[in-house]
Amino acid sequence: MFVHVRSVSLSIMALSLLFPSVLSPSVHAQSLTESKKYPQRIISLSPHTTELVFAAGGGDRLIGVSAYSDYPEAAKTLPIVASSQQINVETILALEPDMIIYWQQGNSAADIEQLKKFGIPVYASKTGGLDDIGIQIQRLGRMLGTETIADPVSEQYRTALATLRTKYKHNPQQDLFYQVWPTPLMTVANDPWLQQQFQLCGFNNVFNDSPVPYPVINVEQVLVKQPSVIIAGSVNDAELAQWQTWKSIPAVKHGNIFRVNPDVSHRFSPRVVQGIETLCEIALQAQKNTDKNN
Repeated sequence: MFVHVRSVSLSIMALSLLFPSVLSPSVHAQSLTESKKYPQRIISLSPHTTELVFAAGGGDRLIGVSAYSDYPEAAKTLPIVASSQQINVETILALEPDMIIYWQQGNSAADIEQLKKFGIPVYASKTGGLDDIGIQIQRLGRMLGTETIADPVSEQYRTALATLRTKYKHNPQQDLFYQVWPTPLMTVANDPWLQQQFQLCGFNNVFNDSPVPYPVINVEQVLVKQPSVIIAGSVNDAELAQWQTWKSIPAVKHGNIFRVNPDVSHRFSPRVVQGIETLCEIALQAQKNTDKNN
């Protein structure tokens, strides 16, 4: 859990709005001047950027978000202005944002260029590896003027990640097939976000050498790889049922078929530490299952 500590400057701003007579005119004017330096009406165009803005202390400035922006709870009440396929430009313009934060690898470049033509400042969030979460939270803190919130949250994330790396550094090495999607059957190769989670927990991704980050494959290719563990990013056990047919796969033979919550493990946000903990504990359980059945 990440604790947000409000800064003295933000407290002064809040008091000035609620009780303007409490503060001197100079402090009140200074607070208003400071607020104008930073974006006050922000739109987030992906679920992970929504989470990052909240983590950095700017959640109360969000006026619109993308579909599936469901964390934290407050995000669910905000107007939806975009999906994974398109952006509602008319709705965005009507909300009069002074900053748009988008996902560089996910949102359409053409859509973003269209928004730029209206003179709206944009900020690109580029997803990367596990260490990049702390960096992005700090950058957002500087951009929003919420460093006193963002910096401690970033440090807490780094500490939690370092703790996990130490705790699970002796995990046994096991061959993993990770099912991103059941139909068509899709896995992950060298995308750093998931790949670094696998490595931290001791997993060898059997499709790591694929030339594309998220290859579409078939069951026969999995049979050839003979993974000792199968994990799916899924909220539905039925999506894993097909594997019970293939008893020649070690993961099936030893009962090493698991699933993790994709909203936690796949999303580029501080919550990934929860997903890593789950993944690493799965690794330990899988090794126990294998030892018991050998």
